[in-house]
Amino acid sequence: MLNSVPRTSFFGLRTRPNPLLILILGLCWATSLWAQSLETRLNGLVADINPKATQVGIAVMEATAQGPVMLYGHNAQTPMTPASNMKILTTATAFATYGSKASFTTTLYQVGEDFLLLGSGDPALGDARLAEAKKESITAAFDAFAVACQQAGIKSFRHLYCDDYVFDQQTTHPDWPKDQMLNWYCAPVGGLNFNANCLDWMPKLNKGRISVEMVPPNTYTQITIKAAPGNSNRVWLWRPTEQNLFELRGTVAQSSTEALSVPIVDPGLWTTTILRDRLVAAGLQQTGQVCRGSLAQMLAAGVKPRQIAAHQTDLMDILTRTNQQSMNMMAEALCKRLGHDASKGQSGTWTNGLTAVQNHLKKLGLPESLYTLADGCGLSANNRVAPEVFARVLCHTVTVPDGNLYIETLARPGADGTLERRFRNAAYQEMIFAKTGHIKGVSALSGYLVLPKRTLVFSVLVNGQTGNGNALQEEVCAQIHTWATAGKKN
Repeated sequence: MLNSVPRTSFFGLRTRPNPLLILILGLCWATSLWAQSLETRLNGLVADINPKATQVGIAVMEATAQGPVMLYGHNAQTPMTPASNMKILTTATAFATYGSKASFTTTLYQVGEDFLLLGSGDPALGDARLAEAKKESITAAFDAFAVACQQAGIKSFRHLYCDDYVFDQQTTHPDWPKDQMLNWYCAPVGGLNFNANCLDWMPKLNKGRISVEMVPPNTYTQITIKAAPGNSNRVWLWRPTEQNLFELRGTVAQSSTEALSVPIVDPGLWTTTILRDRLVAAGLQQTGQVCRGSLAQMLAAGVKPRQIAAHQTDLMDILTRTNQQSMNMMAEALCKRLGHDASKGQSGTWTNGLTAVQNHLKKLGLPESLYTLADGCGLSANNRVAPEVFARVLCHTVTVPDGNLYIETLARPGADGTLERRFRNAAYQEMIFAKTGHIKGVSALSGYLVLPKRTLVFSVLVNGQTGNGNALQEEVCAQIHTWATAGKKN
């Protein structure tokens, strides 16, 4: 019998073989081959990349009840520009801080003869996609406010105060590209926001006369027509940097039914003016102005406000819009709200907001050497985050209460969102939940590969690319899936 033959241990002691030890060593050997197989697969993908021109970072982990398990790393601890993968850190921190049941509240108060609109930083008030999903207009919340005023017997008001002091008044980040500030993804962020702080507009042509349909109709923005009839619709809205006086430029061949978006200036006054317009449209009379005012100062002066109406937006709706459609202004609102709450009521800023995100990373044991945070959405090219940071944050988030709900906020292949046209015909398409990221020279993809009995996490960052990094990211996911489903047979 084999177990009757004395053996010499690694410590020089004569002992009999231990069946349990043999089993453990066998499992370790098989696991090692398994891990090496994944390493071989992924190393093969990056072997042909020129490290002088393109930098690639990859981290692959498994989320377990005991904590993250590292499965593969290539430059995994090298900080890189993450583009919109930054939103993962911001939204995951918000999810961990507030939980899945949280909401943002916007409140209308009556203060003597005046109204005051109090913001909480809700970035999804009047959001077009959320309104469409609910089969209502983007002004539905404000129309409900008007009904509440009528039910309260209010027929007129003097001033309508805008209280957006939950955040500071720096509405755009200094790092954002100056030549892109009229694109919707550079929309400003404030303590009060409406329709993603963009004016939606459509050029119209009727009997040679050009006009513009604005959504929502409002008295806040002004448009001067400088476009001319032409053979095609090549039009845009231009405005000076800090004004809401737009000019329609280009040529118009026919009326458009598809809205375009352009950012406005000063989200607080934009939002409050739209409320004023809806109240007046409902029959209320205004005798004063739309201007800023502080509810806290009014309370300190002994004023007793009367709440007329309130609107709530679920946090999960905001996280979903932020992650699936990569809404920059929503990510920044979350960032600043985290800063407001962490600083015990001070106005939310990029400084205290990013400190709150950093503190969350520190709680997960992630050293500061792995990241440098510049903004909450990733539009800044000065962010630097290692792939391992994204992988560990995603691993942690799925293990907190309702963590599966966070997974569902991410984009999915074939569905509405930034992955709509990716992973086509992949057998594992329905298992992918991820966040994309693209700015000049950067392509990023981080997320989950959800298998029946295990959840794998990946982060693939590509910097200095001259082509499209999507193919590499999708091939990484394909190799992970093939390895994971083949199991120990590899």
